Amino acid sequence: MAVSTTPGTTWGSWQKLDGTVYAEPSPVLEADNRIRVFVQGASNSLWSRAQKRDRTWGEWTNHAGSPVAGTPAAIRGKDGKVRVFYRTPGNELQVIAQDRVNGSFGSPRTLATGIGGDPAAALGADGRVHVFFRGGDGALLHTRSKDLLYEEYTPSTSLGGDIHATPSPVLDGSGRLVVAVKGASDTLYTIQQKTENSTAFDGFESRSTGVTARPTAVTDAAGRVQIFHRGSDGAAWRTGQTDDHQSFHAPVSLNGSVIGRPTAAPGQDGRLHVFVAGTDKALWAAVESEENGTAYGTFSSLAGGIDVPVPIADHNNLLHTFTVGSGSERNLYHLRQNWA
Repeated sequence: MAVSTTPGTTWGSWQKLDGTVYAEPSPVLEADNRIRVFVQGASNSLWSRAQKRDRTWGEWTNHAGSPVAGTPAAIRGKDGKVRVFYRTPGNELQVIAQDRVNGSFGSPRTLATGIGGDPAAALGADGRVHVFFRGGDGALLHTRSKDLLYEEYTPSTSLGGDIHATPSPVLDGSGRLVVAVKGASDTLYTIQQKTENSTAFDGFESRSTGVTARPTAVTDAAGRVQIFHRGSDGAAWRTGQTDDHQSFHAPVSLNGSVIGRPTAAPGQDGRLHVFVAGTDKALWAAVESEENGTAYGTFSSLAGGIDVPVPIADHNNLLHTFTVGSGSERNLYHLRQNWA
């Protein structure tokens, strides 16, 4: 059965974008509505490839002087410029930024040393960039841009905890950042800003157990955080934020047979799409039965031979997924929705 999607759209065919990719890709939408995707390439180099104006793909760009060890985190600020945060082989947190909107990227800057994992980034309610990452002691660390001076960052501060995978931050409908993490004993925890744009966070709250991979946090059409993770039974699971943005409902299974972590993004009609790599290494997707609903359809195959799929919506809110091919080839692959 075909994957349920917005009426008037359909999924296209897999496109091979070549490259040599050693971690999850990180796509971002530039100010001129072209998608650019960043990857860790051979010899720990940071590479990117961007769409042209006609939506075909340009050549790979090597961001020289930016050695990366893991998955980069690309994000566009309210000023329209893209920034890419990443962990170096020497466990430094570094960032490169566009020198102008849609422009080239400048030299790397070091924001922290002795970090213990890959960074993840999100915009706060006032547009400041917040970066979360695992410290060398296993705690969740946090830095953010100073006011709206995007190229100046606060010293990293510890939010405590004992995290075991890359955090997943997202801004909820109340204007507060929520960070989902995999903690000790395969437990899912969340930590939330006390108030909008606050520097203080509430304590960690346990949300689920049996979490076997990095969780994925996104917001639904109502601004509620939805967290997806792989359970110890090999299925995809979801836990959703309550309407008042204060707590979370009990986790529920979406079933499926999942390798790695589920990922998710809202489609054009507001329904969340959940993507997984199945045990057959194909891409599978399940979609909310209705906008802001609690029920999901069954997983349906979109074929391919993939690792973790990473989705992003373009300026038309058509979904694209990027993934590393399964096996030893390490090429980047792309699948997109099209107008029917």
